[in-house]
Amino acid sequence: MILHLARTAFIALLLVGFAGSAQAALLAELSLNDCDSMGCEGSTLYLQVEDAASYDSSYTSGFVITYTIDTTNYTGDRDGFNQVGFKVIQGWDSTSIYNDVLSAPGDITGDSWDPVYDDPINTGSPNAEVCQTSAGDNTSKVCLNGFVDITAGGTYTWVIYLEEGTLMDVSEWHLGAQYANSRYRSVGRIISAQVPEPTAAVLFGLGAILVTRSARRR
Repeated sequence: MILHLARTAFIALLLVGFAGSAQAALLAELSLNDCDSMGCEGSTLYLQVEDAASYDSSYTSGFVITYTIDTTNYTGDRDGFNQVGFKVIQGWDSTSIYNDVLSAPGDITGDSWDPVYDDPINTGSPNAEVCQTSAGDNTSKVCLNGFVDITAGGTYTWVIYLEEGTLMDVSEWHLGAQYANSRYRSVGRIISAQVPEPTAAVLFGLGAILVTRSARRR
């Protein structure tokens, strides 16, 4: 009931906003600050989806996804993250040249984080390949592998552009990350977060409204 009311109130406000504005960049936003049962170990997860054309006028379609992990209160003993991933948009083309990492920790161009589209975070053996297809449903998941040192604590953000697709209902979102001590060692300590009960999440967005962006950028 609380979740339903939050959605209804926000949608009403958003519709009012559309009446007075030609565009609204923010389509959906989620904050998970009580997700230790899902492996967060004190970290807080934030994810927001924006209309790509509102984010950057050079885009004519698609979505920009900003995924942030705040490790200020991290209680674990790992040195960093070597994989991050999410599932929020469906129906996009994994081979598109316009799917891109816009920014990532350690390298403003995102070059230090390799995107692997349609694959989940891999938590296999110590020498297993990161961002590798494994058992289970991996449809529409985006995974990035690299490494960021979190021993000093702080906030780390990844920004991804997907040129097409449909915004999923927030109840279907999945956020993930892999705590690790090197880029290629990926055993245990995985964040695997679904949207929990309303008391554990601060939710804003168009949860029940699907926004389709199927035209490719020309």
